[in-house]
Parts: sequence; C-alpha cells; structure tokens
Amino acid sequence: MPRRFPLQPLVEYTENQTDDAAKRLALLKARWQAAEDKLQQLILYRQEYQDRLAQASQRGMSVTALVDYRAFLAKLETAIEQQQGEVARCQADWERGREEWMAQRRKLKAYQTLEQRHHAREAKREAKQEQKEQDESARHAFERKSGKKPHK
Repeated sequence: MPRRFPLQPLVEYTENQTDDAAKRLALLKARWQAAEDKLQQLILYRQEYQDRLAQASQRGMSVTALVDYRAFLAKLETAIEQQQGEVARCQADWERGREEWMAQRRKLKAYQTLEQRHHAREAKREAKQEQKEQDESARHAFERKSGKKPHK
C-alpha cells in the first residue's frame, strides 16, 4: 500500500490559500472596475455640464448663474481628481493581489511537484515489492514442484 505524502496537509492548505487569493483578486478587480466606471460617469457628467454652460452662455445668462456653473464645474473637477486617485489605489491593490496570487500559485506548484515525485517513488517501490513477492512465490512453487526444501 502506498505511503501517504507527508506534506499533504501543506498541499491542501496552500490550495486553500491559492483559492482565497484568487477570490480576493476577483473582488479587487471588481472594485477597480467599479471605480473606473464611476470615473467615466463623472467625466461624462462634466462634459454634459460644460455643454449646458456653453449653450446657456450663447443664450445669455446672469453673472450669478455663470458663477454657479463654474463653482459646480470646479466641484466636479475635484471629484474627478479624487476618483482618479481612487482608481489608482484600486489598480495598485489589484497589482498587489495579483502578486500574492501568483506567489501562492508558485508555492502550490512546487508542493504539487514534490507530491508527484512522491507518488512516482511510491509506485516504483510498490512495483518492486510486487515483483519481489511474485519472484518469491514462483521460487516457492518451483521448489514445491521439484521437491527441494525452501530457502529462507
């Protein structure tokens, strides 16, 4: 019977760690995408508001309305800059998560390689043991047939 791979608990633990890292990476990607989407929405809204300002300016507008438009556009610019920072943070978090996941995968592959080698050695050991048992059985059968006393 093959012996159990002594590092099997470590292989299983590393598999779980790799799965967890992959899940975290997917969440980080979703956050990054959501931040990108929000940034695009802000940029589109700014463009729409700038278009409204241009149209209102052509029709004529009060100074107060112009000041309000510009103040709101300034707030939109600030929001866009903050969101660009958030996108950059999300991207950096994703990159770190990706590195963590890749490191876990490399570790898992190393343990799996050791496991495969163990199983190959065990198969070889078992084949040798079976051959030895078959040779011993054949020798005993030959000795019984020929009337010789068994060797030990």
